[in-house]
Amino acid sequence: MSRLRIGIVAGGRSAEHEVSIASAEALLRAIDRHRFEPYLLYIDRDGGWRLPAGPAPELGDATLAELVGAETPRLTAERLRAHAPPPAGLLTASDTALAARSAVRSLAEAVDVAFLVVHGPYGEDGTLQGFLELAGIPYVGAGVLASALAMDKVVFKDLMRGHGLPVVDSTWFRRSAWRTEPERVLRQVAELIGERSVVKPARLGSSVGMTLVHDAAELPGALDEAFAYDGKVIVEAYVANARELECGVLGNDTPIVFEPGEVRSHHEWYDYEAKYVDGLADVTPVADVEPDLAARLKELALAAYRAVDAAGLARIDFLVPPDTIFISEMNTLPGFTATSMYPKQAEAAGIGFSELITRLIELAIEADAEGRTPDPIGPAGDA
Repeated sequence: MSRLRIGIVAGGRSAEHEVSIASAEALLRAIDRHRFEPYLLYIDRDGGWRLPAGPAPELGDATLAELVGAETPRLTAERLRAHAPPPAGLLTASDTALAARSAVRSLAEAVDVAFLVVHGPYGEDGTLQGFLELAGIPYVGAGVLASALAMDKVVFKDLMRGHGLPVVDSTWFRRSAWRTEPERVLRQVAELIGERSVVKPARLGSSVGMTLVHDAAELPGALDEAFAYDGKVIVEAYVANARELECGVLGNDTPIVFEPGEVRSHHEWYDYEAKYVDGLADVTPVADVEPDLAARLKELALAAYRAVDAAGLARIDFLVPPDTIFISEMNTLPGFTATSMYPKQAEAAGIGFSELITRLIELAIEADAEGRTPDPIGPAGDA
């Protein structure tokens, strides 16, 4: 039997570019090459695609940064125009649009399934998922709507509230409001949230642009920092003495939930550095929690997963102070790095990294066969 061609899509335009590269490198080292033929599809920071000339070689002592070098030339609009100028009379598309259009054609011809490890905007937010659906390529993870819902922290919290699921108090602002009415923004935070808060870009992950605010004097700088990464920012109530517990979920219609894990940062909070530098956080795949708490966390994780209509995989993060539970966030494409919680939880559940990759590919094929989107034609014979 021929091996399935797996397109590992990595990189991207978001601030989580490096996390994506680390995830892709771990994936390339662990994928079962007897069953699958991996191809690296690298997106650089400007949105340019580097398409492979052939299967990704074994990495050995090499790094992924070396793999995306000269052998995978950037797919630029200039190259495309040189070989296929647009027909006369049509508008000339932007460089990015031309590159994307050619990438769709190339992907559809080159790979059977896309394994996405592009974190953050332009990868985890439904944009890349829609791109792959246009190309007719099955892909790992949640669909367009579920990806977009989970990526936007404001919308996600509203959805959780609508389902009666517990989240912390929050408010949000556009960059234009902070630029034109800063006094109103500061006043609203003071009235609704209080002095202690957590300020985050609304549509980014990995704690990029996030600040723990101790008093009102720190708030303006925190907002400036968050708005540097996103035009929409959320301000959440600070939860004192909270444990950070996480549950991974695996599956489509009948998902399983891993036992809760815990992260304890050596910093004041679980910032970007603590997440991705070895030794700066203790990551415990199976946390020391009471059975009743573990059962409740798993119940809430499954409820959130189903409320979003996720598929394939996700990691649901919780803040757990004494006697309370809050759903914090959902990551529909959690990290696959050496320090990432999700593969560690799967391993603790008896699913090794290579087997986990295989299961996710199978779930992608299953989701595609079941139909992620409506059939545009309808039943045979319909007018």
